[in-house]
Amino acid sequence: MWKVGDTVITSQMADEVHQRANEEWSIPSIAAMLIRDYGVKEDDAEKVVEEVLSLNG
Repeated sequence: MWKVGDTVITSQMADEVHQRANEEWSIPSIAAMLIRDYGVKEDDAEKVVEEVLSLNG
């Protein structure tokens, strides 16, 4: 687990980001999923996606 902004990124969240990226979802679409399903703040959502993909991409 690590933090981006106010968001603690869990392994489950990171796995879901990778799954969506592999399905060729756009970063804004993945960010919207994080907001909806994980309660990520809108200001953090795209940063979370970019961080996860850059570290584990």
